[in-house]
Amino acid sequence: MRNTQLPLLLLLFTAACGASSEAAKEPATPASGSSSGSTDEVAEPSAANENVLSFGWKVPCRVPVERVSEKKGKGAKMRFFVAARPMKDGKIEVRVEDTKFLVIDGEDATTPEVQEKLAPVLPLLSMPVPMIISPEGEYLEARGLDQMIKRMLATPAIANNPKLSTFMEQALRSPQMQAQLASAAGDSWNAWVGAWIGLPNAPGEVVEADDQVPAGAETIPVRLRFEHHGKVQEDDALVRVSITQTLQGEKAAQGLASLIREMAGPHFPKDMPIENIRRITRTEAETDPRTLKPRHVRFEQTVDMTMGGKSQKSREYKDDTFDWSRAEGCR
Repeated sequence: MRNTQLPLLLLLFTAACGASSEAAKEPATPASGSSSGSTDEVAEPSAANENVLSFGWKVPCRVPVERVSEKKGKGAKMRFFVAARPMKDGKIEVRVEDTKFLVIDGEDATTPEVQEKLAPVLPLLSMPVPMIISPEGEYLEARGLDQMIKRMLATPAIANNPKLSTFMEQALRSPQMQAQLASAAGDSWNAWVGAWIGLPNAPGEVVEADDQVPAGAETIPVRLRFEHHGKVQEDDALVRVSITQTLQGEKAAQGLASLIREMAGPHFPKDMPIENIRRITRTEAETDPRTLKPRHVRFEQTVDMTMGGKSQKSREYKDDTFDWSRAEGCR
């Protein structure tokens, strides 16, 4: 447990508490109050909402994205499509489609040999689920989580290890983790679009506030900072905005311990206290303030944790570049 499952629990925790960028919208809500406009306003941004960042994708829309990422010192480069399609009830279904790894840890991932190696773990590396988005661009829910969990549990790395398989199934199917996964499934959309809706479109604007993120039955206090950095130098139709979330201290450590015990039950050792945790998450976007069609989005997260006297550090980032010149529809 100490050598294998605790890192998995830390991974689950950081993923489950990942709905941070969406929470960061709240401090600016009183200043905007206009993020829930009509469908017409979404389709054709007007002067009435020029003072706030507004959603205005025209669907159907399919745009290619290139992602460069690093996690646990391992780098990857991939390509995928973000496809947004209208639903009968006025909502929008967003899917990540046709994911293809180009480079993994410096190695060409497009060769047949590497593709063969990737095949058993590809479901674990790329598990998109359909995201349901409101007409105003807000993430509402994810669908197909049960199928995603089944695919995850079926990967050889988990299925061929009975003890790990039992542990992971118990953790992933707990009510607490189900709720967390449903929320975390929208993190990509929130980083691309959702987090920015309704925030002030005012260069130099800084908004700071305290908020709470769920962690099982507990909530964890976080400090939020939104910054509007002004127009992008090489393209003044775009603006650069960022949200930084800081989670740390005794209450955060207590929330982590509570979540882990809820998920792991008797697998979590009683003599393994969590003394401290500090997580800093920063999301930065270069985006069109009238439509929130991003050109570039970077998500970066660092976690420092002390558990049972042992310190663990992790860092990850994702760099997404949207190529709207090759988009299908969207107009």
